[in-house]
Amino acid sequence: CNVETDMEMRLPESYVNSISERMSLYRELDNIETDEELTRFENQLSDRFGIIPEPTRELLEVVRLRWSAINLGMERIILKNGKMICHFIPDQQSPFYQSPVFTGVLSWMQKNPNQCKMKEEKDKLSMVFEKVKSVAQANQILTGIK
Repeated sequence: CNVETDMEMRLPESYVNSISERMSLYRELDNIETDEELTRFENQLSDRFGIIPEPTRELLEVVRLRWSAINLGMERIILKNGKMICHFIPDQQSPFYQSPVFTGVLSWMQKNPNQCKMKEEKDKLSMVFEKVKSVAQANQILTGIK
């Protein structure tokens, strides 16, 4: 799942001085596959470099957001201007659209009609959420759908 955002998500120079160290940490973060590994990575950061700054917290949270999105059959998320747009896989013939996961998404939408809008443009299905101010909030929304 690809995430596009206008939010600041990074390891600031003021937090991790060495460029090679930052690159190494980015690579390590990219290879994390479980929440336990991510929590361990987060703890290591705070142990080594001190209190985690907000741009780094958002970076860590985007990993969780991607996992949530993948579990919901989303291939792309745009998180810009206080709005989150979640794009589902484009192949409408995919078995995904007959799956319990997609049925659960539709059920959640019926129970929460004011939370988002479903859109279809050029045979691509997406969900649009307004007033999403952080990656953590975006992840809470997707976790709530699961």
